[in-house]
Amino acid sequence: MTEKDLIKQLKELKAIKPGKDWVLLTKRQILPEEEIVGYSVSNIFHWKMAFAPVISLVVVIGLFGFASNTVPGDFLFPVKQVTETMEIGLSLTGEKSEVHLRLANKRLEELNGIAEANKVRSLSPTIKAFQDNITGALDGLSQMNSATLKGLVAETQKLEANKQKVESVLGVQIGGETEKLEKQLAGYLIADLENRTLDEQGQQLLAEAKESFEAGAYTLALEKLWFLSNK
Repeated sequence: MTEKDLIKQLKELKAIKPGKDWVLLTKRQILPEEEIVGYSVSNIFHWKMAFAPVISLVVVIGLFGFASNTVPGDFLFPVKQVTETMEIGLSLTGEKSEVHLRLANKRLEELNGIAEANKVRSLSPTIKAFQDNITGALDGLSQMNSATLKGLVAETQKLEANKQKVESVLGVQIGGETEKLEKQLAGYLIADLENRTLDEQGQQLLAEAKESFEAGAYTLALEKLWFLSNK
């Protein structure tokens, strides 16, 4: 074959174009179709779907974390309210007063922080939230058994101490019917102890608690009743 004939055949080969089916088949063999077409859309979509619950959980946890340090009047405080409402709602009937008292003490701690930070706009809603918690605690006392009532005495004493501290800092009375709470709790405990067999010292403590109760010194009466209940 001459050089002239070789050049002629090469030109003829150059003019030949591969068929469409052959091109597609070759592409599939070299690179799967899903990687050619679907990777950038389908795989990214599945990745987002797989991680969406995790991302949502992280966001929610972050919100609750930030909200836990808020006080009434802050932007995220409603988130904190939701968690507290759920806590009350999920607690047993005989435990609701205890939850309310714990939240009331939390409001008092917040009031101390509010006073130190001079966040005047948060004072009124925090006092209102405190009063609502005290009302909730009162409403649930009648549904508690004697053993659970005894457990409330320590929380009530803490409440009274915190309340006096807050009132001295703010220079105002914050109410909340705490005296009514102490009176009702002391009354229930006295009635329960009167039906029990007590030794001589116990009878003396109960008599002193009743005297304090009748004199309107409910905090003092609770102190004696707490000591008597834990003998």
